[in-house]
Amino acid sequence: RLADNALDKILSVIGASKNFVLQPCDNINNAVAISFDGTRYILYDKQFMISLDDNNNWGNLFILAHEVGHHINGHSLDVLLKSNNKRTLNQRRKQELEADEFAGFILAKLGGPIDYARRIITKISKNSDDTFSTHPNRKKRLEAVEKGYYSANNNSKTLSKFKLNYSLTVTKEDNVNEWS
Repeated sequence: RLADNALDKILSVIGASKNFVLQPCDNINNAVAISFDGTRYILYDKQFMISLDDNNNWGNLFILAHEVGHHINGHSLDVLLKSNNKRTLNQRRKQELEADEFAGFILAKLGGPIDYARRIITKISKNSDDTFSTHPNRKKRLEAVEKGYYSANNNSKTLSKFKLNYSLTVTKEDNVNEWS
């Protein structure tokens, strides 16, 4: 499975254990990081992921890394807790930028071209006033992605920012051709 392979690659960069459940979820036109009763999930719409694919999977890997970034940075509150809805729009936009920075970092560490991240952000964002939006505007998101991407060369400081308290687990799965 391509999604599992991509998750393995992402986690190998930061030495994190694979304690996420990947779950296809139709008709959400997105990918989302949530926790449910203490279990971390990344839900993704296969058609959404296919729509972002440029036949090389870098875009899909970037989106998945963004969702992992939400988990790594502690953004994904448990859906059973009522405190989920107490984050302000400003806090939510800040969290999106942190996840974008993380995804940019991961893309660079895996050897992906920055242009693929830029294309994805351009496809999924608008360059308008974001005051009343949960997501920052395109300019801010591109800046965050580039910050993460170009900081990947300064590995020791940046990696410790993302690593948190995860144990090192590196798993590889080869020859996977489709999201499932």
